[in-house]
Amino acid sequence: MPIDWTKSLYSKKHKLFLSKKPENMKFFTLCDGAARSGKTLSIIYKIPQLFQYIGNDYLKVFSGFSKLTVKNNVLSELLPYLKNYHGAICKFNSNSGDLQIKLWGKTYNCLVIGGGKSDSDAAIQGGTWDFWYANELPKHNYAFYNMAISRLTPEKARIVADSNPESPNHWLYTEKIKPFLQGDPIVTSVFDYFHFTINDNANLSKTFIENQKKLYKGVFESRKIKGLWVISDGLVYDTFSDIKHTCSHSEILSKINNLDFVEFFLGLDWGWVHPLSCGLYGITKNNIYYKIDELFGSKLNEIDVINWILNKQSEYGRYFRFLNADNARPELNHKLRKALPNMIIYEEKPKLQDSISILRSVINYDSLIINADKCQNTINEFKSYRYPSEDERLYTKYQDDIPIKENDDAMDETRYAISFYETHFINRHI
Repeated sequence: MPIDWTKSLYSKKHKLFLSKKPENMKFFTLCDGAARSGKTLSIIYKIPQLFQYIGNDYLKVFSGFSKLTVKNNVLSELLPYLKNYHGAICKFNSNSGDLQIKLWGKTYNCLVIGGGKSDSDAAIQGGTWDFWYANELPKHNYAFYNMAISRLTPEKARIVADSNPESPNHWLYTEKIKPFLQGDPIVTSVFDYFHFTINDNANLSKTFIENQKKLYKGVFESRKIKGLWVISDGLVYDTFSDIKHTCSHSEILSKINNLDFVEFFLGLDWGWVHPLSCGLYGITKNNIYYKIDELFGSKLNEIDVINWILNKQSEYGRYFRFLNADNARPELNHKLRKALPNMIIYEEKPKLQDSISILRSVINYDSLIINADKCQNTINEFKSYRYPSEDERLYTKYQDDIPIKENDDAMDETRYAISFYETHFINRHI
């Protein structure tokens, strides 16, 4: 049973996209904007119309960074929708990527493929397509993108893609979005652009949206909430505040004595010429992290770390549950396991941007407090860890969204500890 978009919980922007007849759609349509703004779901609901218009003479392609991301982001919604609302019979081979959709008495042969690797284009040479849905298009390799476009030669061929914003230096922005916004007649003749913010998804509760706005500030707010293509610039943790995010050592001791901490754990970033950083953390019953103490300095080895941990367990009279260490020195982590048999030593190095986002959200919720008397190196780095300036990006090899590799030893260790706990042991209901 088709969905009546005039009565559904979607904004005017979504209804404009959904009501557009396939024959009136341009060769390339991009839905871009904020996370959770409903882009992917709107495209999924549009696919039956496009299939019916285009026909079943040629291959239909669904791509993402990998086949797994397409399965998780697209097929998990698309296949139940086609079955429940249109009576489709769908068969998907996750190994080969072959997808067969039987719909309205016709068989549509499709291919699910990853486009995120440098050699992804080699897998799609030859053949002809008449439909391409690119999920998270900025994650695709540029060579794959160019090769895929060259495959779409039939008269009714259509590209539909979704994207979250990245740097305005990204090829998708410079080649398509910016020229479209500037009214370039060549681009606008073949390319259409629908931009969404988080407020355009009428299915989200006001509480969820307000909580998301609390999570992100600065450039992250511009991207995640407003869906803007902006460059990261300035301090990485620009919402860190001495007033809100630090406390005295006496406050820490009081919380330990009052049994306010439900658990103690550590993070470790190995170093030698660059400083080694090891941090001790406690978490309270209401999910507030406290950085209680730190070991920081150059030319420190595993013996220094082991002795420091044993001394701190004795000093604070508490057991430390685990340590998450940099995986660059597995032989040193093995020595920690032998010397600290009652402590779990993990070696999970999180992705830089993902763990920065996690740590930022913890800070934005005022859920990280640093011991100002014991962790001055951490505080100093929170105030100096930064993205490259515009001039630095212009005249050096610095990347737009990668912080400068300076003043980051305590920052890396803090990310290892907090992001590991957040992703493995805690459930934050946002």
